[in-house]
Amino acid sequence: MVRLAIRLTTLAALGLALASACWWWWAADGTDTWLEPAATALALTAALTGIPAERWAAEAERRRHALIALRREFGQNKRILGDPRFRPENQGVGQVYPRLLLGTVDTVFISGALDVGRDEKFLEMLLDWRNLAQDLNRRLDVTELRLCTIDTIDHRELAYLRGIGQPGGYLAGVTARLEVCESCLEETLQGPTRRWWQARLQPVLRGQPGLQGPTLQGPTLQAQSFQGQAVPEAE
Repeated sequence: MVRLAIRLTTLAALGLALASACWWWWAADGTDTWLEPAATALALTAALTGIPAERWAAEAERRRHALIALRREFGQNKRILGDPRFRPENQGVGQVYPRLLLGTVDTVFISGALDVGRDEKFLEMLLDWRNLAQDLNRRLDVTELRLCTIDTIDHRELAYLRGIGQPGGYLAGVTARLEVCESCLEETLQGPTRRWWQARLQPVLRGQPGLQGPTLQGPTLQAQSFQGQAVPEAE
């Protein structure tokens, strides 16, 4: 939408500059000297909107598409973490687990769709999420290999596997980190201007003065990893 508006503005400025130049060349007399600076101003406006503004709009559109793709991948990963195969009662020999998706995250880092200065906080959080998800996938590979190469499973090992999917377990910590990333993603999608208006309009609609907007506070993760190591706390 922004790119379309910029293109229309560029075409309109070029058209008006061409029309004023033609009028100044063919029909105007010597007193219409104001048409020359007007045509020059319109041509410069078209140049400014057609080159840097178009580039800015293209980068903004690419950034928004990347954020929307991340939102969809986060939703898919949330469904994966809630898969029945992770439930305590479904643990046993021969179990095969789903893996977290990281294709969009990797593409975002490779393409440079997000700005290092503008999205620094979100990029740091996204990198932490990628490392945590990759670590979970690696642990699932090892666990799955173990379950598929044994005939029977020890009761202590089975109890340990069942504890992973329980509240306060490792998967709960990963899910909490994912929810923090989702909240930060929604803030990034909204932009500072929209957040500013929401922080002031929402309390007014509720009959309260809008002075401070909502802040993001990530929950403390105290879940244990497969090896008994704590998941790093979300900032």
